[in-house]
Amino acid sequence: MKIGILAHKKTPENTMIFEELKKKCNVEFIDPLNMFLGSESYDFDLILSRVERDFLTEGIYTLKDLSKDIPVINSAETIQTCQNKYFTYLKLKKVSPKSFLTYSKDISKIFGKIDSNFGYPFVVKPIYGGYGDGVLKINSKSEFFEVFEKNEKNELYVQEFVPYIHDLRVFLLNNEIIGSMERIPKNSWKANYSLGAEIKEFKLSNEVEDMVLDSVKKLGADIVGIDVLISKDKNYILEANITPQFRGMMNFVNVPEKIADYCLNYLK
Repeated sequence: MKIGILAHKKTPENTMIFEELKKKCNVEFIDPLNMFLGSESYDFDLILSRVERDFLTEGIYTLKDLSKDIPVINSAETIQTCQNKYFTYLKLKKVSPKSFLTYSKDISKIFGKIDSNFGYPFVVKPIYGGYGDGVLKINSKSEFFEVFEKNEKNELYVQEFVPYIHDLRVFLLNNEIIGSMERIPKNSWKANYSLGAEIKEFKLSNEVEDMVLDSVKKLGADIVGIDVLISKDKNYILEANITPQFRGMMNFVNVPEKIADYCLNYLK
């Protein structure tokens, strides 16, 4: 039995998964930047995708080539959806904060859309991104005007700001929740663990569990981290992380061991 881990970088998380798999089967890293696609044959029984956002195009091409003959965990289609915040929003619109994407250069029309949808404050995000990078909370028209003037791509993904009570990361394997934690902002209004947020284990309500599980089915994700906001009046799915980092979650569950077991059971 041989499993390939598709990733350019041997991050701590990827290395932990590799070491767990190595205890139980043959495993190799596959670097999408070193492939000769369309002209290679492969001797893997399973591919575990850990495609990074910075190498998304190369990773998708490689997955498309590999998946012709080999099963993959997290398909190219699912990765393309979940790495793109707008595509994710379209799949999960009913349970997501109100959002819109625009390439309009007419700022008066954009102001009108903001006013009619959610008002201030609101959030501007890059379509592709993680770790809170490029995510801005906009409190006024003047603040937005500054962002608009500096926006060289003319691409704006604008999202309702949710005054949440709890910000959660939920980790799932094979549509099963294996861990959930609350992220409490410390040095920023953003609750990313990478930005220093404090974490603690969190017990999900049945309502939130059902929302998360239903959302993951719609996305078609095998391994995924789901970000959830719980507010006073409603629960939301904020984002889906298709190559989730898990050093924070490791405080509560042995994620690489769970991933390794899932891969091996997949092949039984």
